[in-house]
Amino acid sequence: MKQAEIVGEGMSRENKILIGAAILVAVIAVFSSVKVIGTGQVGVVTQYGKVTGRELDEGLSLIAPFGINKVTVYDVKLQKQTVDSRAASSDLQDVSSQLVLNYNLRRDNISRLHQTIGSSYEDKVITPAINEVFKSAAAKYTASELISQRGDLKAYTQKIISERLKKYGITVDELSLTNFEFSQNFSKAIEDKQVAQQNAERAKFNLEAAKTDAEAQKAQSETLSAEYLQKQAIEKWDGKMPEYLGGGAVFNIPLQR
Repeated sequence: MKQAEIVGEGMSRENKILIGAAILVAVIAVFSSVKVIGTGQVGVVTQYGKVTGRELDEGLSLIAPFGINKVTVYDVKLQKQTVDSRAASSDLQDVSSQLVLNYNLRRDNISRLHQTIGSSYEDKVITPAINEVFKSAAAKYTASELISQRGDLKAYTQKIISERLKKYGITVDELSLTNFEFSQNFSKAIEDKQVAQQNAERAKFNLEAAKTDAEAQKAQSETLSAEYLQKQAIEKWDGKMPEYLGGGAVFNIPLQR
């Protein structure tokens, strides 16, 4: 009798273990089959590494548990990629710039992007395109033109990058060129040239000012003739006879005060 009770007690423990294991498996299955996709994101579902064609929208979705299905999440909101790039102008001056690209992934091309490039599309496609196009575009301008025609460089670079990325389902919104810099020697040469131009402009201004002042003095001396001074004196005479007479009648007339 006691032996039967021991066997029954042993079976009860095994059952408890089995039930506990089943519950644990069920919990794992539930958690591994639930996938939450955030706002502005798309999930690409794969099964054993193969794209299934199923995409998950924002919110809660169910997939096959235990790793049968995997989900790679892509952001379809506006994104930013910053690249520090170096190039050479047509006159072989080194130039560097930080290029900031605002872009977004086309919603209808996510599965194809995942299948052909993968989630590392920034390193594989966007950054190389920015570097290559910037080098090619900068080589079309001299260093001086890169300064004076920076807007043209930006527009051309953005246009070519847009064409390059379009085939991957990546839409360019805006490109910015920041921290535009040249080599130290060239920057010093530009600074010296600007200083020389400022000095030349200052000298030109001073020369013109001196010339204008000389002309004004000449005109004034020509205007202050004896007849003019006499007329001015008469207009200011107070009507009284002069108390003394000098050699020049004009300057001896008492004036009104």
